[in-house]
Amino acid sequence: MERSDIYQLIRYGRSRKLRMVMATSGYLINEESIAKLKEAGVLALSFSLDGSSAETHDKFRQAKGAFDAVLRAAEIVRQAGMRFQINTTICKVNIDEITGIIELAKRLGAYCFNAFILVPTGRGEQIADEILDPIRYEVLLNELLRLKLESSIEVRVTCGPQFAYVYERAKAKKLIEGDSGPSTTLRTGPSTTPVAGCMGGRGFGFISYKGDVQTCGFLDISAGNLVENGFDFKKIWLDSKFLNEIRDLSAYKGACRTCEYLSLCGGCRARAYAISGDYLAADPICNYKARKDKD
Repeated sequence: MERSDIYQLIRYGRSRKLRMVMATSGYLINEESIAKLKEAGVLALSFSLDGSSAETHDKFRQAKGAFDAVLRAAEIVRQAGMRFQINTTICKVNIDEITGIIELAKRLGAYCFNAFILVPTGRGEQIADEILDPIRYEVLLNELLRLKLESSIEVRVTCGPQFAYVYERAKAKKLIEGDSGPSTTLRTGPSTTPVAGCMGGRGFGFISYKGDVQTCGFLDISAGNLVENGFDFKKIWLDSKFLNEIRDLSAYKGACRTCEYLSLCGGCRARAYAISGDYLAADPICNYKARKDKD
């Protein structure tokens, strides 16, 4: 929102038939700017809330007034009739406030709550000690499943690919209505869309401000630079040695290599790299133990 050409960029994206969405902290969102964003072609926005109160969120963001700015912006967007979601980076400091944040998201009028599991990279390196331990992470995944099934808004999980196998195991145990039979424990709400593991380098790609093609914004390894390669995204995407390593599940190491859910989950390559320096290593916060009969 600090770019003077932001509306021009949005209109250009729409002219190329792209679905234009925006992540913003909210502090420059007002009635005038939201009208311009809507006219330019923004279809949805996201706001970050890392606490259910100003005390938690402002401390996490290290900016007094950040919480109130999000609430004001969300109301302005709602009044403008635009869709928005709430994103939360989950770590030790706010893990006990997740239910409260979802309730706040519903009151604000969000259509979706997106939980981001902390990856200690970039600015996240400064709070690496806030990364969840495996046991708390597993408990969280099961709590997010309950919230997904019972919440009146969509609940998604990003950078938490293990959520895919938690969802599949619940289906196998017939805890979720669907292909596996009727629900016996958890009722099915509106938030029962399919759950996928990590799509980085497969169904999802990221282009940095410098033109580097990456698996995602958290794994800062370039598969090739668009500017230096004639803006040929297809060539980089298909031929990159790095991306093809990521896609080769047989090259994965540690617990991920022997896990029967590897093709479904994939583990977080960015978190493995941030902790061990090896993007093919096991996801360090995964608590799942592979079946002993796994080859």
